Amino acid sequence: MYLNLYFHTLFQLLLVLYLNSQFVLAQERFEPIKVSEDNFIIDGLLDEEAWQNATLVTIENEISPGNNTAARVETRGLITYTDTHLFIGFHALDNPKNIRASIRPRDNFSLWSDDVMLVRLDPYADGRNNYIIVVNPLGSHFDVRSVNAIEEDDRYDISFNMEFETAGQLVSDGYQVEIKIPFSSLPFPNGKDQLWHFNFFRKYFDNGNEIELSSQTFDRDNSCEVCQTTDQLVLKDIVIEKRFELLPYIAGNFSGKRAQAQAPFDFDKLNPNAGLGVNLDLNKTSTLEITMNPDFSQVEADVTQIDINSSYALEYPERRPFFNRGTDVVDFIDGAFYSRSINNPLVSSKLLTQGQKSRIYFLTALDQNSPYTVAAEDRSYFGEGGQSFVNVLRYQHLFSKNTRMGVVTTNRYYQNGGFSNLFGTDGRFILSKNWQLNYEVFTNKNLEPTSNWIDSEDVLLGKTAALDGETFSGTALYLQLFHNTEHWKSSLALSSLSPHYQANVGFVVKNNRRWVSLKQQYQNFINKKGLQFFSVGYKGDLQYTPQGEFKTLSIDGIVELRTFFNTSIEYTYDFDVKKDYLDRLYYNLGIHQIDMRSTPSEAVTIVASFMMGKDIAYNEDIPDVGRQFNAFIQPSFQLNNNFGVLPSLRYAQLKNLQEGGYYFKGYIGRFTLRYQFNNFLSVRLVSEYNHFNETFFLQPLIQWNPNPSTVFYVGGNQNSLDEFNSEFYSPFRVDETQFFLKFQYLFSL
Repeated sequence: MYLNLYFHTLFQLLLVLYLNSQFVLAQERFEPIKVSEDNFIIDGLLDEEAWQNATLVTIENEISPGNNTAARVETRGLITYTDTHLFIGFHALDNPKNIRASIRPRDNFSLWSDDVMLVRLDPYADGRNNYIIVVNPLGSHFDVRSVNAIEEDDRYDISFNMEFETAGQLVSDGYQVEIKIPFSSLPFPNGKDQLWHFNFFRKYFDNGNEIELSSQTFDRDNSCEVCQTTDQLVLKDIVIEKRFELLPYIAGNFSGKRAQAQAPFDFDKLNPNAGLGVNLDLNKTSTLEITMNPDFSQVEADVTQIDINSSYALEYPERRPFFNRGTDVVDFIDGAFYSRSINNPLVSSKLLTQGQKSRIYFLTALDQNSPYTVAAEDRSYFGEGGQSFVNVLRYQHLFSKNTRMGVVTTNRYYQNGGFSNLFGTDGRFILSKNWQLNYEVFTNKNLEPTSNWIDSEDVLLGKTAALDGETFSGTALYLQLFHNTEHWKSSLALSSLSPHYQANVGFVVKNNRRWVSLKQQYQNFINKKGLQFFSVGYKGDLQYTPQGEFKTLSIDGIVELRTFFNTSIEYTYDFDVKKDYLDRLYYNLGIHQIDMRSTPSEAVTIVASFMMGKDIAYNEDIPDVGRQFNAFIQPSFQLNNNFGVLPSLRYAQLKNLQEGGYYFKGYIGRFTLRYQFNNFLSVRLVSEYNHFNETFFLQPLIQWNPNPSTVFYVGGNQNSLDEFNSEFYSPFRVDETQFFLKFQYLFSL
């Protein structure tokens, strides 16, 4: 009753704030002249005559560490267009000796260690998202979609892909970049005359410190970053081209395995495979995609996470292009949709409509191997099932630039009986430039299949973890209120998950809990060489069950700073005053965590994280408190423009405080070599040793990837298996081998 009263009072207060809030963002208007496409050769030099008449956009505001101060270097942006393409050029003035640049593969985040130019495009001019293109001085690039999110980690979708062409070259007074963007690769409203929002951005290094410039001023008081892309770009009489794309592939692999240690390999026959993808523009705002027998094998293996002391299933990022397009429409705090829950579809279709005031996402799939996760209060249960049919239908309405609401339903029907249905609504309200409110409400109705996919005798509040045909339902509620100024950031989050809340097309691994989270941070941009930025803050969490049982009281202290050698350091002290796990109470659990990232030069980047303190041995028969030490170290070395080395080490241990031994102790070492011939062709070698299960794998790979869809690769996986360790121990032996190749080519008709 008190929680409902609280929500009601809070809603009334926020409504008053919203109705009385008005804020206007500064903007300029640019109307470039349309030219002939025959006048361009994309080679990284702005020497074509068409650039002489292009519209000039100056990048003259330093937004970090300076606060809209005058830029210390000159940068000229140029815009022009043809019937079918947008052309953007940059001339970044600087001493060539100071410029950082290496040849990077497409969509490689290490590009951010270089000098870069950045384009932000908001084709709907409504702040729903920004499409961002990042290019370094040698023409290497990545693209990313930016959305309005409270936490920076949730703000950027690096899996997003679009078609465009880039080139860059060093020149005597700096570097120049050219970008060619097909209008067909971007969503925007119907019509030959367009009004978009955009801005330009430059990052460079001065005495090792990172400097950020923008063509627009940046308001640090504003909680919405994408809303600040407001300069107007006028494009007249463009040609609307409908895409009709075919994406066929052929692939094959064969494997060999030793029957016993030191025995010769027994190879299988070649296993060929083929499939087809179709991408069809119904009109400029609606796209239909169909994929038949898709090959969703990943080019590079996931980085193995240490899960030995996790009582919940781990989440991995999505890398499959078919599922990445349009995912910002179905991105929920709750995890109500998780594309990797669709594991191995035989056929799948997706309809994506992005109108001026609404967005629709409709996905269907016939999944041949269906993962099944059961969420619970203190742990999750995982199994892999058979065939299932999946639906995801999402509708979102944009009432204004500051208000959007939507509904979603997901359904999963299992071949041998059982289903999962989920329905929900969500909304985001920008109440003023300082205040935001987000909410999500979901409800589910499930019938379990009768199956042996999960082997457990646990009982979860009257329901078994095993799959025995039970029916159940649940609800979830999320509410976030966020306040932002230049020096203060504050957020309040309220959540409630009922005992049997599940999302079988999502990633929900815990339920039966309610919690309140309050976070506040003071920050200051000092703009000194030794201290460019610092912040101090706290975060408090109180969790309990819907039955009124206490779960956790946690208080965090957080300190962050940026200092010499382009180094960021964050220290967190996570203190659990009291915590309940499996009906046992634990007191005064404190963990120190230090996270660091440093890029002292173009050649070296260092990422490191350390955790130490007291934690629970969650997977023991009788969980107890141990002393924890975790470490992650990943230095990156760019030996020249083409050759890079990336070693990493993950280490974890938990020591028994009573007996002196270890609940667990081990590490995962990974080593990657990459030679990048140009922006599209590379050869790399990935190796990893897992000390926890004493296995080793080696993956050589040659890859040609001129655009997000066209790819040719040939490689292999060489693995050791732990069954043979007692007979013949060598972590670097090969017990199982696989060779594979794939050729996939995009035909635009």
